[in-house]
Amino acid sequence: MLGWDEFVLRRWESIFLGYRSNAGIRAVGRRWRDLIQVGIGCSQEIADLLVMAEFIDRVDRDLEGARSQTELVARMTGVLVDLGSVLSKMPQIPPDRLAGLAERHTLLVAALVGSTSAD
Repeated sequence: MLGWDEFVLRRWESIFLGYRSNAGIRAVGRRWRDLIQVGIGCSQEIADLLVMAEFIDRVDRDLEGARSQTELVARMTGVLVDLGSVLSKMPQIPPDRLAGLAERHTLLVAALVGSTSAD
């Protein structure tokens, strides 16, 4: 059985490989959903809403167009960090759960990409 660290690292790698192999947006979206759901401990419904808002409906999120592996990782990292502010504005999340999800988001970012300037 995979632990949390191993699962999120493998899912992160799977997302990266999905973009590099030109997997469809829905396939990569499912990978993001799994990462978000397990990574921050939210429901599948919340993870699906985040994926819809941040990937499916956002034409300005051009991760597929990254020209290099370094650029793709930077773009993925930007999205991962941005999820925290999007999460905090979701009316579907009860206020008593928000602090815990925000804390888990911070842990997820730290586990995958280390500290960022947004920390």
